[in-house]
Amino acid sequence: MDRSSSTPPKEGVYPKIHQQHQQPAPEITIRNLFAGLYAIVTGAASKKSSDSSDRRRVVAEAGDGPPEDLWGSVLLPSAPPLFSSSAVDDVRATKTLLEAEPPQWLPDSSATSCMQCDASFRPVTCGRHHCRFCGGIFCRYCSRGRCLLPMKFREREPQRVCDACYERLEPVQRLLVERVSNASQVATHDVTDFSCMRSWLNSPLGLSMEQEIYKATNALRSYAKIGGLKPEKAIPEKVLRGAKGVAVLTIAKAGVVVTYKLGTGLVIARREDGTWSAPSAIACAGLGWGAQMGGELTDFILVLRSPEAVRAFSGRIHFALGAELSAVAGPVGRLAEADVRAGDGGTAACYSYSLSKAKNSSPTGAFVGVSVEGSVVTRRSDTNARFYGDSYVTAADILSGAYPAPRAAYPLYEALHDLFY
Repeated sequence: MDRSSSTPPKEGVYPKIHQQHQQPAPEITIRNLFAGLYAIVTGAASKKSSDSSDRRRVVAEAGDGPPEDLWGSVLLPSAPPLFSSSAVDDVRATKTLLEAEPPQWLPDSSATSCMQCDASFRPVTCGRHHCRFCGGIFCRYCSRGRCLLPMKFREREPQRVCDACYERLEPVQRLLVERVSNASQVATHDVTDFSCMRSWLNSPLGLSMEQEIYKATNALRSYAKIGGLKPEKAIPEKVLRGAKGVAVLTIAKAGVVVTYKLGTGLVIARREDGTWSAPSAIACAGLGWGAQMGGELTDFILVLRSPEAVRAFSGRIHFALGAELSAVAGPVGRLAEADVRAGDGGTAACYSYSLSKAKNSSPTGAFVGVSVEGSVVTRRSDTNARFYGDSYVTAADILSGAYPAPRAAYPLYEALHDLFY
């Protein structure tokens, strides 16, 4: 109903509201102040409905629109209606949904309780959360869902929405994944030569999948260049031909005798037809012990030689145990490693090839050592969800080929092609 053209209210309905609205403010005393704080913390205020709730209730009973001086159109959520049973109406509703514009959020003062379950808002235990699609105010239990929003919202990651808007947006999520998600965008950072400062040194901590794709592309291209110049340092062709997948990690390691390491990266699987799956984000942390000292930043390329190795990276977490020989002096070093990995996805061995960037901390200016290494590798579900726009995405689905090759990962696929073909 258009509130600007609503009929005048019936006598005896809105005048009462005006009288309540125009009541003088209560006297501010220490007693009233502490009583109010106690009511907010304990939830005793829920026994009294808010002014906005009273107004909505009276309007519902009267059947007429409220006057503009009581509330404006901003005080009502603005999400499009739910789909109807008619196919034609469903198409119109879908079009309206995809063309929806960002709403104006309701002020926090417009509701003292959740607009869905009527739970009273309290500090810490029941806070206010705005639905990003309709602008309404809900408790955290009624706004758990996250969805991609239409194009005009200019949001590439799933946003928090209320339960009603989640049902509205669910039928168009696949379409929005193909149009507005991070995975569907063109990769903006695709230069890995020395004209770009970010290509000089990969960060051990990638904050997004886009950064992980750039880091992996940079590492693969750097290794391909060195392998072309010095064939003895290249990955053997026999190993590349039999690869079922590749994991690329950038790990920082430092310590004396006992070393600590931390880093992030991605894993990608090779399909039966020779094409590559979509990438899945991973993180690594571990400890090492042995005759070693110094610090290094290493780009690892792990060649997964069997489906079991790919499944190990598809699981929630897996452990790696192996022996390592490091020799780093200057900007480029060599590292040879063999390890065994076991987790909820399976058990398998893989080959590791790497290039190291050293930050000297020993008197001789070098990182040297022989050690036994243990590490934990886990998937980064939140990073995958933000990139693909799907809160339910799993590493197993990504590596099995359930998701198409993302447009944002094209530089990575070009680097893999240069290395493997």
